[in-house]
Amino acid sequence: MKIVSQSADELVLKEGSATGIAVGAVFAIAGMFIGYRFHASNPMVIWIALAVILIGLAVILFSSSITVSANKATGQLSYEKKRLIGGKSSTYAIADIFRIETRKQWRIENRAASGNQGGSVPEPVLVAQSVIIFQDGRELALDHQKTSSTTQVGSLVVMGGQRSETAIAARMAEFLNVPFQEIAPLGGGTGIGIGF
Repeated sequence: MKIVSQSADELVLKEGSATGIAVGAVFAIAGMFIGYRFHASNPMVIWIALAVILIGLAVILFSSSITVSANKATGQLSYEKKRLIGGKSSTYAIADIFRIETRKQWRIENRAASGNQGGSVPEPVLVAQSVIIFQDGRELALDHQKTSSTTQVGSLVVMGGQRSETAIAARMAEFLNVPFQEIAPLGGGTGIGIGF
């Protein structure tokens, strides 16, 4: 998430861009190249190339961008989520916003094992997402979920971090004159806090 513009009366945030589409296109083109170039050497290559093409197409279709514009003069917050297929556009009253939260939690993800062992190893990953909470209990995602060392673009994980996202969510709360709360995972940063 980044601040696109800010004035005394308006703050505009944007999350995501054409990066997901570009990454998906690279996957699709690479899959076509692999399939065309190496299909004669091994019939299994066609299936691998097809899988890479499908991954690329899925990334293109599910990549999204979120634009949030808060205007104090009109008292409105406009929210727009764009996708290649479908999207969402809505307007909310700033007066209805209760607070903004950044929620962090631990999640177990399977990562590739190091060395020549193959397989995967379960690994705890810190995930964060900023959310607008309304007085009636509704919630609106301010950004996509982020892992501790990566940024998610649609369904593809690229790069980034959480600190700047938390700072921007706090800045939005300050601009709207609503409380900001950072909800940390169990363990308080000293331990993982995952129960087995």
